[in-house]
Amino acid sequence: MGLFDSPSHLLIILVVLVVLFGAARLPKAAKSMGEAMRIFKKESAKLHEEDTTTAQVQAQAPQQVAAPQPQVTPQQQGTQEQMAALQQQMDALQRQQMAAAPQPTAAQPGPATPPSATAPETQHTNQPG
Repeated sequence: MGLFDSPSHLLIILVVLVVLFGAARLPKAAKSMGEAMRIFKKESAKLHEEDTTTAQVQAQAPQQVAAPQPQVTPQQQGTQEQMAALQQQMDALQRQQMAAAPQPTAAQPGPATPPSATAPETQHTNQPG
């Protein structure tokens, strides 16, 4: 007997999820998971197409001498674009955190002055003694 065989098991799991995460967070989590799965499927299909195209080109021209590779391959360019997009997302998240963080108030004391700056100076004289 499996975990998902009866509707009562599914209902219990659903209640536990609602209690743990709250009803407001579950739709957001499902949406973000769906977007992530969509992106993953798109990228894996792209990689599969590239592999198929590469295999066809290699099968058609086995005697040709390999041409010099360009400095940036399409796969590297795609990786660089992904990294740039991730960096932008990180920057946006940091800006959101900075906006949500409490700002310091003017009532907080500033840096303390060193005791040597407030102490009076003593005068030294050169008198025979």
